[in-house]
Amino acid sequence: MNTWELIFNSTLALIAILNPLGNVPIFLEYTDGLEDRLRKKLFNTAAAAGFLTLLVLTFTGKGILLYFFQITIDEFRIAGGILLTVIAVQRILTPFQHHDAISGDHVLEMGVVPLAIPLLVGPGAIVTSILVLDRDGWLIALISLTAAMALSWGILRASNILHRLMGRFGSLIISRIMYIFIAAIGVSFLLNGIANVFHLKMAP
Repeated sequence: MNTWELIFNSTLALIAILNPLGNVPIFLEYTDGLEDRLRKKLFNTAAAAGFLTLLVLTFTGKGILLYFFQITIDEFRIAGGILLTVIAVQRILTPFQHHDAISGDHVLEMGVVPLAIPLLVGPGAIVTSILVLDRDGWLIALISLTAAMALSWGILRASNILHRLMGRFGSLIISRIMYIFIAAIGVSFLLNGIANVFHLKMAP
């Protein structure tokens, strides 16, 4: 694969994990009743906090695994693959849950938790970004991470328009389709990790 294909594939994987389109109904439910200025401020905070969190954990995660927990990247790949698959299956089978709206007094705090973490940047996104860094290198990981978070921010800002276009039913369908892709990515990580640990040759 050339560099652009790696960037495209890595960005696509991160967008699938972040799942901003599928989370549109949840974001709108949290921001119900907020004036437009506060909603934009909330989404800016969520995107910035999510980006910084993911950036720091992506570039420090491998060192933490190796030096503090003495876990190899392939062991992490196996665990991460299992985690992604379980999260995806759980989200596919779990019905939509209602959330309380955020008040205007707590915009900044709620922009960080729960909107940025864990709704936008959860365990799956952290696992995926660390594995993208290990597989593709720091430059591709940085470009892919920045592109995925920028697109997620744009979707957050346009969430009202997108929700009107897709409707609640359309948003739920997109969300479930995304989680099927996440399950496939999880299985891929799992199989590659097992192959590396046991020195097996993967079929092309």
